Amino acid sequence: MIPVSLPGGNFYVLMVVSLACLSTLLTWLAVLATTRNARLWLGEHRRAGTILMTILALIGAIFPYQQFSLWFSAHRDAQAEAGRKTVLAHSARLAGVDMPAGTVLSLTTPGDLNSFDRAVFPETQPAPIQGVVASRLFRYPASGKQPETLSAEITRDQAQEGWLCAHGHRIEFVMQGGEPRFASCHLAIGNTLNQQPVPPGTWLKVDEPARGTTLDAASATPRWLLRTEGSEALTVAQMPLLKVDMRLDGQRHASQFEGLLARETALGVMTYPAGTRVLSANPRLPGVQPGDLLFSPARGRSARRNGGAEVAAGKSVLQAPDGTVRSVLSNHDAGVLDVADMRIGP
Repeated sequence: MIPVSLPGGNFYVLMVVSLACLSTLLTWLAVLATTRNARLWLGEHRRAGTILMTILALIGAIFPYQQFSLWFSAHRDAQAEAGRKTVLAHSARLAGVDMPAGTVLSLTTPGDLNSFDRAVFPETQPAPIQGVVASRLFRYPASGKQPETLSAEITRDQAQEGWLCAHGHRIEFVMQGGEPRFASCHLAIGNTLNQQPVPPGTWLKVDEPARGTTLDAASATPRWLLRTEGSEALTVAQMPLLKVDMRLDGQRHASQFEGLLARETALGVMTYPAGTRVLSANPRLPGVQPGDLLFSPARGRSARRNGGAEVAAGKSVLQAPDGTVRSVLSNHDAGVLDVADMRIGP
């Protein structure tokens, strides 16, 4: 959503008053030009008439002045924008992208092609970027710890690194060594994970290794972060989950995940209500085994154990994938935040 700054209410009142005064003044001048009695009256009340006309003129001038200011500002911005634009007469390679002749560039520094922040490619000749063809390209300079990035618009769904990216969202690239590298996109219909469909609109991001981590040949394969939104569930560990955050290894196997149960689900002796938070158990928890899960009922809801016992909100169940209950912990001991969490999205 684009934020729009609107003038205060007094602005519109002033414009209405100014326009009314201007209309009154113009009407009065028209009557003076066509009616002798009006001119005689003005001659008899010259002082009062002059003061009244001056007041109407001053207040009425606000409206045309405002309109002229808006036109002048728009005209100045259009001239500045026109001065920043240039069209490539010949193909050129800029920011690691081969741009065809006819590309329209918007430059931050007039005359310097390498300073472009937007490129619009000819409709008949889109530009290839790391395996996809783009109709537009946006460039964002490095700032602080953030590297330089590119954002590409595509006109159809296209594959990238084995994923099908949706054309309704931009594909993001990060510059490394002067070349763009795929960073993220939103997925289109047709992607699968473990033979299960991935909801369209899921955000996909290359999961960068922690700084200082040494990668071998196997771990150098890209790892991924998936983040789903909306009402369509993603099946993880044979459970339908909403609002999933999932990390995948180089072979696209889930190494960590977290989400909310889309419907009531039973596992072993436990039955969990919809909305229960499910996540991969922290390997540092006492008694935990690889693949174990943590189930944390939402506030106001409880999980049920066969026999009638309940696990209320504020507690978490450590459970094996086969249903074995290892322990029941407080959320604090389980490392689960007992407050509404904040998710950082694309």
